[in-house]
Amino acid sequence: MIQTNKTVYRKLLLILGVIALFFLPLAVTNPYVMYVINLILIYTLLALGLDLIVGYTGQVSVGHGAFFGIGAYVAAILSKNLGFSFWVNLPLSIIITALIGFIIGFIGLKLIEEYLVMATLAFGTIIWLVFLNWTDLTGGPMGIAGIAPPPPIKIGTFEFAFFQYEDYYPLLLLFVFLGILVTRLIIHSGFGRACTAIRDDELAAQSMGIPVFKTKVIMFTISAAFCGAAGALYAHFLRVVSPETFSFSMSVTILTMVMIGGQGSIAGAVIGASILTVSSEALRETPELRMIIYGFLIVVMIMFFPKGMMGLFQLVKRRLQKRTIQAAETTPEKEGLSYEH
Repeated sequence: MIQTNKTVYRKLLLILGVIALFFLPLAVTNPYVMYVINLILIYTLLALGLDLIVGYTGQVSVGHGAFFGIGAYVAAILSKNLGFSFWVNLPLSIIITALIGFIIGFIGLKLIEEYLVMATLAFGTIIWLVFLNWTDLTGGPMGIAGIAPPPPIKIGTFEFAFFQYEDYYPLLLLFVFLGILVTRLIIHSGFGRACTAIRDDELAAQSMGIPVFKTKVIMFTISAAFCGAAGALYAHFLRVVSPETFSFSMSVTILTMVMIGGQGSIAGAVIGASILTVSSEALRETPELRMIIYGFLIVVMIMFFPKGMMGLFQLVKRRLQKRTIQAAETTPEKEGLSYEH
């Protein structure tokens, strides 16, 4: 009965939290704060995508900044050069990024883990050089500006247009919820359990008949698709893309989000994206110092908190529960002694 009440309370709090999130722009009056919140939502989608292969499949990639950039540049080129709408650019960005992710995954996942890291690093560097030097297509160092915002949403006489930062918030929040829903569906499916088995022991998973290589490639492709969606949203939100955004440092940033928040945790992806986005904005004027801090945080997390912030929260929760149980067990004894006395 107590457990049932706790479940009901958690669901009620979750519903109230979701409602509060949708009405958050009413409480935020500073445009810059709204801008940072929107970035957190985009980076949450990126962290969810990378965590699918890092946290649930046990593969490490340092090239997901490139997938993010591919999604953004596909949307920018389709919008600027061909005049396509956001609602066309978004699915095309996802599909194209997923196809490239499939190719890279098919090639790279045949390698052992250390070489997979090097392969994704090389891929990210090549894509960044393409963004930087293919001036006719990507605009070169200047990037692509003047990307059209999403068209107004019309329902009868009601029209919702995208002019200010708070206008983008419901759209971005909706895609984060969709990303969380897709992630939950994947990890709780038979396919997701196969990925977890591969993460825990690849040889044992293979001996149980799990198609290891095929499973890893599919998850890598899905992970790239998440980045493609985030890239399209980023391009139409900021309305400009440039090569420096999608350099190696972006891949490190996304990986740091996953490591700090906690691998294999949806809540960890949200926490990691929030912490890193806020710190990134605070250290915008000193990018070199930012990379040093990120590297330091990764080392600290690997050494002391390998499960990230979520692992730390769970550790504190277990210790508090243990103390509560011990206090409950010792209280009757003390009361009995006091009564006899």
